[in-house]
Amino acid sequence: MALAWMPPEKWDALIRGEDCPMCVELASGEQVNQFGYTIAQLEMSVLRLSVNQFSPGYCVLICKQHVPEPYHLSPADRNRFFEDMMRAANALEQVYHPAKMNFQILGNALPHLHCHITPRYYGDPAPGMPLNLAEYDKRLSPDVYQKQVVAIRAELG
Repeated sequence: MALAWMPPEKWDALIRGEDCPMCVELASGEQVNQFGYTIAQLEMSVLRLSVNQFSPGYCVLICKQHVPEPYHLSPADRNRFFEDMMRAANALEQVYHPAKMNFQILGNALPHLHCHITPRYYGDPAPGMPLNLAEYDKRLSPDVYQKQVVAIRAELG
């Protein structure tokens, strides 16, 4: 099934931050929503544990500033964003002990800077390729999500 680009006017509005769902989500302050559980407010970003835990520890790191690309941040803010990313990945490594960590900064569906941080495990179904989590879905009970959030927070310090 081929996906289509949204109308250019809508895309351009999102680039400018108009009606950006991630900006709305960040402004709401919600700790839990349909996409995940807030783990931490970091210096330049918010770390969220995704509801889809097919790959244990899968998180999304959302920039607090609306920019489509990391190079649109000032050098200082870009360094803070990438430092947040490294802190998050280190915490995930300590909690989940993956074989590898994947980082994906895409934004073709929503042009608000965010990074998918996907711990990878030996034996997963996509060796040598990115893991397409849209093909897989694993939901946990609310208390299991909360236990994972607490464990990751503890590693973040």
